[in-house]
Amino acid sequence: MNIDRYTKSVLTIIAVCQCIMVFRETPIIKDAIAQNLDPIHVTLDSVRNSALRDAGPIEVRCIAGCK
Repeated sequence: MNIDRYTKSVLTIIAVCQCIMVFRETPIIKDAIAQNLDPIHVTLDSVRNSALRDAGPIEVRCIAGCK
């Protein structure tokens, strides 16, 4: 009976490890991909900081609610 328990325990551990290996490769959250890779031109109404007035082009990234 001890050999049967040992065999079942080893096979269970092997099965659990294989499940972990499979699910580790499966992404839970999909990668975000931009729909439009073209730059968007933005015009600012006003600039409060005087250092930014003569800075030239500024890279701006949209975080949320952008169209």
